[in-house]
Amino acid sequence: MAQTSEITPDIHTLAHLLLTSEKPFLMVGSSTRWGWNDTDMARQTLISRLEESLPGLHQTHVPDGTSLETLTFSPGLSILTGIPRPRMEALLDHLDKVRDSCGQIVVYDDFGLTPRKGHIHIDVRTTDSLHALLETIEHICEKRTLVPWGSTPEGRAYAESLKKFPEKRPDWKWDETRSINIPEEFRHDLAAGLDEHAE
Repeated sequence: MAQTSEITPDIHTLAHLLLTSEKPFLMVGSSTRWGWNDTDMARQTLISRLEESLPGLHQTHVPDGTSLETLTFSPGLSILTGIPRPRMEALLDHLDKVRDSCGQIVVYDDFGLTPRKGHIHIDVRTTDSLHALLETIEHICEKRTLVPWGSTPEGRAYAESLKKFPEKRPDWKWDETRSINIPEEFRHDLAAGLDEHAE
């Protein structure tokens, strides 16, 4: 299901890792596949299932033009998805240098990248592997064979704190950026700025 590598756990172990890691981040980039502006309903559904299956999952964004040094990663688990290939490769290089300051990294790999030591790559060029992982997570939750971190008192308090400062913005004025002749790779930042300063 994930790319063959001695550092990749089996699907059941990976499901447990995702469920039990603290402060899970879903870090979404601007790619039109698996990114925050992906229009494919099948992929949108899979991302929504992941958000619903992992209590306390916090969605954050990886802007194209922001310095990698300014990005914040979870001390428990960060899932990287929809990040354009050059940006993803630069990000993985950066993470190799700051390994001690972030937790487990899971990459939704849409490019066939070579897995890095210490990172888990899930091949999402087809959706079969992700379907299987989500089904396993949902089965574990249904059977209640473990308590997800997000369902612990600490996890519930963390989820409540996220509601006060939501980073996921459903009302971005993305279409407004199309008429300003801004290169597409920078529209994400501009759209976020429009929303942040909206009255």
